[in-house]
Amino acid sequence: MSAAFYRDYVLDLKARIDNLHTDAAAYQTYELTMELLAQKNLISYAMKRQRGQVDSLFYRRDTATGQGTQMPQQAAYGVFAGFFGLGQFLASTGRAQGLGEEQFAETLTANWEYPTCAVQFSYRKKGEPRATSMKMLFVGLNGDADATAYEAQLTRPDLLVATRPFSTNVLWEWK
Repeated sequence: MSAAFYRDYVLDLKARIDNLHTDAAAYQTYELTMELLAQKNLISYAMKRQRGQVDSLFYRRDTATGQGTQMPQQAAYGVFAGFFGLGQFLASTGRAQGLGEEQFAETLTANWEYPTCAVQFSYRKKGEPRATSMKMLFVGLNGDADATAYEAQLTRPDLLVATRPFSTNVLWEWK
């Protein structure tokens, strides 16, 4: 099996997220939730605008100790911008049959060697007839060669998306 590369998709996703940050007034509604697992830390980033109300939360939690702390928005987004700047991305199918949540995370991160990022983003710009949404889980890698090596050592190749566009009831590309 050969996993599909997602660098082009992630670059487009980052551009859309950047546009939300620079021109939030152009959006009638939005909900952006991102969670990054890296080096046994979970960075969470959540922004929502619904019915004219805006809410947000940004924090870091050490997965080993459970200790959490809030973060400034810019610092939290800087972590995600760094992830989005990596050289290549693979997407997870989210299929983890027989794996618990912790085992799934350790398998997907290759025992914490590679960062993973879950992104759920839905929005409706002012004047648009309907909302646009996506929900995906990405593994960040340094480049194509790194992605190929990651796939070769993965004990569960069914965890990676092989064909694009990808869509299930749980995870989907833009729709």
